[in-house]
Amino acid sequence: MQQAFERILKQKVKIDGISQQIAERKGESDQIAADQNRIRENMKALKGSSEEKALLQRYVGQLDAQENRLAVMRKETGNLTAQQNAAQAELDHMIMDVNVDESF
Repeated sequence: MQQAFERILKQKVKIDGISQQIAERKGESDQIAADQNRIRENMKALKGSSEEKALLQRYVGQLDAQENRLAVMRKETGNLTAQQNAAQAELDHMIMDVNVDESF
């Protein structure tokens, strides 16, 4: 019985770790969204001088890099969510096994 509880606890820790990774990606995504809003507001304020055109190109490069990072994070989050669901299903199965063994 002790081994079963240790396995359940390990599985719970694994699920918590995956949840933490998902939360970290969400936080980074939120930070990027806020930064992109700031960049877009800055872009609107530019008038079109040659110095401002260079700054505009820099902003466009930043937005492009951020969009690429967001795409990677979406894929990672999808993979992590699938791992979390599988780990949760495994945990549920472990708990059911303990309940079944206990009834005998």
